[in-house]
Amino acid sequence: MNIKEFDYLEIALNELKRNQNTLLKASAELEDSFFSILNESYCEYSNISCRVKSVESLREKILRNHYYKRYPDANELIFRLSDLIGIRIECRFGDDEKKIYRFLKKYFNKKADNDFYFCEDNNHISLKLSGKQPQKQKNGFTIYRIDGRFTFENLVIPFELQIKSLTNMFWSEIEHQIIYKNSNYIIEDQFLRDIMNSIKNNLTMIDNQLLTVLKHFESKKVKSNTPNKRQLQEIISKLIYDMFSHKMKESIDMTINFKDSCETIVEYVFFKNNISNESDYTNVLISALNTLNSVSEESLNFNSSLSFERKVIYNDYFKETLGKYFENVINNEFSWNLFFRILFTLEPLDNVGDFENFLDYLKITYTESKHINKQKDILISRFGVNFNIIDDAVKAQVAETLVLIDKIDIVYDYTIEDVNEIVEYIYKYINDNITTFDSWERAKNSILLHLHNEIIQVLE
Repeated sequence: MNIKEFDYLEIALNELKRNQNTLLKASAELEDSFFSILNESYCEYSNISCRVKSVESLREKILRNHYYKRYPDANELIFRLSDLIGIRIECRFGDDEKKIYRFLKKYFNKKADNDFYFCEDNNHISLKLSGKQPQKQKNGFTIYRIDGRFTFENLVIPFELQIKSLTNMFWSEIEHQIIYKNSNYIIEDQFLRDIMNSIKNNLTMIDNQLLTVLKHFESKKVKSNTPNKRQLQEIISKLIYDMFSHKMKESIDMTINFKDSCETIVEYVFFKNNISNESDYTNVLISALNTLNSVSEESLNFNSSLSFERKVIYNDYFKETLGKYFENVINNEFSWNLFFRILFTLEPLDNVGDFENFLDYLKITYTESKHINKQKDILISRFGVNFNIIDDAVKAQVAETLVLIDKIDIVYDYTIEDVNEIVEYIYKYINDNITTFDSWERAKNSILLHLHNEIIQVLE
C-alpha cells in the first residue's frame, strides 16, 4: 500500500505536466507585458525574467508545506499556488526597487476584488497592492513580493512578482541554495546563518564575507578537536542523514531535508541509553557505525506503509493520545512515515516496542525535568493524593494541544525544550497561586487554557 501523500503528490505533478505548455506560453506573454509596462516608465531596471514552477520544485514544496492537508483536491492544487509562475524585475539599487514598486501602484490603479488592482489597458493582469511592501521575511529582512493573477486562455493563473536589486539577488541566491534549498546536512548551520546575516547588514564587505560563508559551507568541518556530547550527536546525526538520504534517492528518486528528525532521534537514543560522559562516546560512535553499516546493505522502500507486530499497549492518557495520533498519520504523511522508518530501522526492538519506548520518552521529556519535578514535590506536599488529578490534567492538556497542532515539529527536540519550559512555568504558577484543591477546581479551566495557548504560540 502506497503512502496517501505520495498518491496525492503524483496527481498534482501530473496536473502540472499536463498544463506545462500552456504555462510556458503564459509565462512568456507575462514577461513581454511587464517589459512593455516598464518601458513606459521612468524607472531604471536591468532585466525581467520569468519561470514556471518545475516538477522538482513542486514535489519538494508539497511535502514541505503539507499541501495534502491544506488542499484536499490534488487536481486543483497548482492553480492555488501563489508562485505557479514567478516573475522577477531586476534593478541596480534598493532605491530603484522602491521606485519600480511606486510606479506599479500608479499603473495598476483600478480595484478589482480581494485587494487586487488592474490597469484598464492591461486588464488581463492584476496585482495585490493593498498589503505592506516590502514584506518582512522569516530571516528578518525585507523583499518586494507581490501576488498577481494573469488571465490567459480562459485560465486565471496565479503568479508572484518580485523586485530585486543586484545585491539582493546575489544575497538571495546564496541564501536560497545554502539555507533553504540545500538538502545536505550542514553541521553548525546556525553559525552559517549568523555570518550570512552579517553579510546582509554590511554590504560594503559582501565579497569577503560571502567568500567566508562559502568556504565554511564547502568545508563543513567540525573545528573543535575536543569531543563533547553535542558534537558527537551532530556527527551521528549527519551520518544517519547521509545514509537515509542516499537510500531515499535510490527508492523514490528524490530527497527532502529531514535533519531535524535525525537530530531528534539521536537525542532520544542518547537519553534512552543514558549517555552523558565522555567514556561512553567511543562506544556510541562504534555502535552507530555498525548499525549504519548494516542498514547500508538493506533495501528500503520509502513509499511503503509501516506496520506493528501487535496492538500498541497504552497505559496512560498522555501516551494514548499521542500514540493514536501517530498511528493515524504514520502511513498517510511522508514526514511522519520517514521519521518512524528511521527510528524503527535504527532501534533494536520490533516496531511496536520501539514505538512504545518513544512514547515513554516523550512523556518524560515533555512533562518532567529537574526544575519541573522540584515544583511537583512542593505541590505533592500541599495537595497529597489530589496532586495526581492536577498532574494528569496538565499532561492531558499538553498531549491534546500537541495533537491539535498536527505537525511533525511537535516531536523535534527544540520543541520539546520549549514545551518543557512552559510546563515548568505552569507548575510554578500553580505553586504560587493555588493553595487548595477547591481553588484548583475553580481556576483549572483558565490555567489549562493558558497552557494550551502558550504551546500553540511556540509552534506557530
